[in-house]
Amino acid sequence: MRSSLLSATLLASVTVAAVSAQSALEQLKAYTDPAAAPAMAGAPKGATPAAPGKGAATGFPDIAGLRIGMPLREAFTLLQGAHATVKLGLYPLDIPGIDKPVLEGFSFGYQTLAAQPERVIVDVTPPPNQQVVWKVRRYLALQQIYRSNVLASLREKYGKETATTPAVADDQHISDMYWVLDEEGHPAKLPPPGPRWQSGDQRVAECGQKFIYSTDPGSSWFAPNNLEGLLRGLDPSEWCTSSGIGLHASIPLGEIVRVLTVDMYHVPLAIRSASAEMGFVNEVAKRQRQQLIDKSKQAKPVL
Repeated sequence: MRSSLLSATLLASVTVAAVSAQSALEQLKAYTDPAAAPAMAGAPKGATPAAPGKGAATGFPDIAGLRIGMPLREAFTLLQGAHATVKLGLYPLDIPGIDKPVLEGFSFGYQTLAAQPERVIVDVTPPPNQQVVWKVRRYLALQQIYRSNVLASLREKYGKETATTPAVADDQHISDMYWVLDEEGHPAKLPPPGPRWQSGDQRVAECGQKFIYSTDPGSSWFAPNNLEGLLRGLDPSEWCTSSGIGLHASIPLGEIVRVLTVDMYHVPLAIRSASAEMGFVNEVAKRQRQQLIDKSKQAKPVL
C-alpha cells in the first residue's frame, strides 16, 4: 500500500522539475492557489503544482484565526496583520531542485528572548504541492483567568471535547482536552486503544507530537535528508498516519490559569505533502544523474 502511495506521488511529481528562483519572502506570493503558482522548469505549458487534496477544507476550527488548509500567503497575512508592528519570524528550507529556500513556517513572539504574553507557530506543507497550514500552536502566558472561565470558553469555541486527561468528570483535575476531527474539520470518534496505548486519548496525544523535533519554531521535519527514512518507517494502517487530525488544549492545574497552550494538527496532510516532496526530490536527482551520464558520453579520454 505504501509503495503504491509513493508511486502515485512520484508520478504526479514527474511533471515538475525546478521552481523558478525566488527568496523566502517571495514564497508568500506563490503556492497560494494554482493560478498564482510559479512556473516549473520542464513542466508542460500551463502545468501547476498538485493541490494538497483532502485537508484543505474551510470547515476547520481556528486558532487565532488560523485554520488547517489555509494557504501560506493568507495565513502569513492574517498573522502579520494582527501584529502589524512586529516582524514575524521566517524559517526557510532548502529543497533540491528549487533555486532558493522556501518557507517551512513562520512565527510570532519568538523574535526576542524576553517573555511574551503570546506566541504563535505556524507550520506549512512543502512544494511541489500548494503550501498550506498543517499545524498551528499558540502559547498564552502571563494570564490571570479563573479556571472555569477557561474551560467554558474552550467548549464554547470548539464544542464538547472528545476526551480529557485524566478521564474524569471533575473539571478541576483536567490538564488536557482533545478534539478529534475528520478530513472536513467535523468532530470524529476517539481512536481505540492499541498495543502501545492504554486509551485512545494517549494515542491522540502522541500523534499531536509526531514529527516535531522540538517545541521551538523552525524544527519542521520536511528537510529531505530527514524525510526519506521517516517516510519509509511509516505504517499506513496506523491511526495517526491515516486519520491523525485533532485539536489539543493544555491547562495547568490550579484555580487560576496563568498559561494556556492550544495546538491543532493534520498529520495525514503533512504526510501526503511530504511524499509528494520526496517524489519531486527523487525525480530531480534522477534527472541530474541522467544529465551527468549524457555529458560523460560526450567526453573522450586524453590518451
